[in-house]
Amino acid sequence: MAAPMLAVKVVLAIGPKKLLGGALAVMLGGLVATAALPAIAITLFVPTGSALRQAHCAVPGSVPAEQPTGPLVVAEQILVSAIVGAAAAITPEPKAKLAALTAAYAASNMTDSTTDTITDDTPLGVYRRTVRGGWGTAEQLQDTATATGLILTGTGENRPGIMSDPSWIDEPAGWWLSTIGIHAEAPTIAAAEASARNALAVVEPELTDEQLTVGAACNYLPIDGDNRELALRLVGAMDEGRLVGSDYLQQLRNVANGTALADCGIDSRIMQILLVALNTFEQVAVSDLNRRCTGSLEGAGENSSHYRDGGGMAVDIYALNGSSVTGGDGLSLQLLALLDSVVPPGSRTGQSNCRNSPGFTHFDEFEDTCNHVHIDVAYANPGL
Repeated sequence: MAAPMLAVKVVLAIGPKKLLGGALAVMLGGLVATAALPAIAITLFVPTGSALRQAHCAVPGSVPAEQPTGPLVVAEQILVSAIVGAAAAITPEPKAKLAALTAAYAASNMTDSTTDTITDDTPLGVYRRTVRGGWGTAEQLQDTATATGLILTGTGENRPGIMSDPSWIDEPAGWWLSTIGIHAEAPTIAAAEASARNALAVVEPELTDEQLTVGAACNYLPIDGDNRELALRLVGAMDEGRLVGSDYLQQLRNVANGTALADCGIDSRIMQILLVALNTFEQVAVSDLNRRCTGSLEGAGENSSHYRDGGGMAVDIYALNGSSVTGGDGLSLQLLALLDSVVPPGSRTGQSNCRNSPGFTHFDEFEDTCNHVHIDVAYANPGL
């Protein structure tokens, strides 16, 4: 039986000098829970893929479809139509149109270059590429359709285009731009992609949101599935050095490989909570899971959520991103604010004595030692 889906709202900070803090409303299967607490800025960590991908996965990759469509001025629409036509002549994939339009808006705000004197270093055309940069002749770069073909397919081994890497279709918009030498910061990328989507909606309104969803390569660890599927994802994070901690983590391996003994399981919601944490932080360190499995009676003994009713209904997290947590520090509050919007009512967290409580919606609180973050679902409602 599949574990109940936890809906997650992630808010990313915007900073003109912070590329990995780009604005992005992360789309999680259409499920978005409204956080009752004030939004806390969270940087989404992406554990897989190249360094280039990691540098751009937190930059906007899918602008909300509900943005209003605005008209294009005549000169802008002429350029847009030329780009869309050129991309269509290369590939039927509509994301190529979006990629080329995003590049043009990022480079020039969809304006043609006007200059009387042209040298090999003069930025030319709607993409502002140069002859010395190896992007083509001055005539090619000033012709919008020809230049679109060059930036999509490249001009040679040393000048790859957006589509030169087979994975391009799943990459975020910032990756597209960096591939062709447009190194923009998050706000510029966000604005360029929004303008590109608006332009496409004007000239090709029949294109659907699904056809233009980008950034699949940035996918986080899914949080749906049965216990074994959830455990397998966590074991993958363990093998990558992202989920670390005590010998209790062996319990996750046992669940994943189907060798967990009676009273040694882990509640699916606890595994989902760990996946949510891993989708938010680079590293999560765990000290405690199922104490009934180990016979440990520390803390609340047999009444502990780590122990009661078969155990495995609680987790203790002692560090995030390599920093120790207390339940009242910034990292702890960041995690708890996120989880409070998705855990079922009746879920509990410790360390109430370690912080000035921000006032949770779903979490009940109790006092606990200030050397970890305790989260449990032993008294929670089923599901959401």
